[in-house]
Amino acid sequence: MEYKIYVGTHLKIKKGLFKGTFKMMYCGMSNENTFVLSPLVTKGYQGFSPNIYYNVDSTVIQVMDVTFDVLEVTPNYIILGE
Repeated sequence: MEYKIYVGTHLKIKKGLFKGTFKMMYCGMSNENTFVLSPLVTKGYQGFSPNIYYNVDSTVIQVMDVTFDVLEVTPNYIILGE
């Protein structure tokens, strides 16, 4: 499955068959060599959203115990594959 996430939008992603879901936001590129993803971590009424920085040359990344293939990175959107 492929996920196309635009800058500033949340996308709900399934962790596994019975493991639930989480939201992730693409925050764009902080410079020409780095892109930023921000998963939304919640438990009850509390939550936080850390910024995670990745190298543009990364082909495989891991977010919230889910591994993604990085298919395309631009300043406006990112395409991730599972």
